[in-house]
Amino acid sequence: MSVTSEMLASVEDLSEVLHNLAVRAKAVTSADFAAVSTFDDEGKLTRFVYDGIDESQAQRLGDPPVGRGLLGELVRRDQPLRLDDLRSHASYSGWPERHPEMGPFLGAPIRAGGRTIGSLYMTRLVGSRAFSDTNELAAAVLALQGAVSVATALARERSGRMSLLEERTRIARDLHDGTIQSLYALGLECDSLARRADFPPDASEALLNGVSRINELIADIRSYITMLEVGTPATQPELSRDLAFVIRQLVPSGIDTVVNITAAALQEISARETEDFLYIAREALSNAVRHGSATKIAIDLRQSPDATAMTIQDNGVGFDQANVRTGLGTVTMRTRAERLAGELTVLGIPGMGTTVRVVIPRRFDD
Repeated sequence: MSVTSEMLASVEDLSEVLHNLAVRAKAVTSADFAAVSTFDDEGKLTRFVYDGIDESQAQRLGDPPVGRGLLGELVRRDQPLRLDDLRSHASYSGWPERHPEMGPFLGAPIRAGGRTIGSLYMTRLVGSRAFSDTNELAAAVLALQGAVSVATALARERSGRMSLLEERTRIARDLHDGTIQSLYALGLECDSLARRADFPPDASEALLNGVSRINELIADIRSYITMLEVGTPATQPELSRDLAFVIRQLVPSGIDTVVNITAAALQEISARETEDFLYIAREALSNAVRHGSATKIAIDLRQSPDATAMTIQDNGVGFDQANVRTGLGTVTMRTRAERLAGELTVLGIPGMGTTVRVVIPRRFDD
């Protein structure tokens, strides 16, 4: 087994497989920049992981590519594509602002099951020598070596996604048919006792307060069930796409929403991390809409040298930290943050809005 095959076979997470491929592609072709993408069954770009642009440059570039232009060209090919100057190709659509100017281009499709499931892209700066026949052969071999690992990681992630959706459905059903019904029955019993004429007033008042608390718990659980049932598309998770889906589901048109997700942060997040980030964002958005009376919500995902952080901030009514009741949603957000070895902060300022921030350790050191 080659060094590359051993490197790819030793990991299971899709993000790490793609990261290793991008690093290896840059090395074996002596490129200035390398990237690897994946495509869904309809040929749409779903992941884009790169190597060769430093973190500060990546943050300035903003959102990752979506597969237009030359990046999407390889989904229709079964052979490598080599260009002395990519700017001369009919599919070239220009660079994002502040992107380094590249000239020589080499692309190699990653194929499995009779279709292109991803692509390798290698480029060199304008004025550099063109890629050689040897470079093209190395890229083609790497694409062949990587195909099994990418296909396996994609299948594993999709299988895990479907299992997760099935588990959500089961939990939602159990909460509705079991927990809520039991709480409702308990609330009726307490309410009946509280209204008995032979009960002392203090005891009746305590029971009625208990009924009120039970009703709040039922409302919390119903909200949680709604979160589970809203879900996300039953495909490979991708934060920027699925977050847009969640915003459409939860945020009314009258509330302004701004999303800033840097490509550098997005490319390192695994499927498990994506799922937990999405839940935390979903809960924070729901609270801002239902309780915060917000008119503006901002969502930001970015990296520091040692951490990835997501912040959801609204301009709503906020809350008093000393008197707020910790609900089921907040408890679950903290549980998900802890599962990621991260930290969740929920800060409310009366009259000035609420900020929810989750910070997790970086997965790769560039």
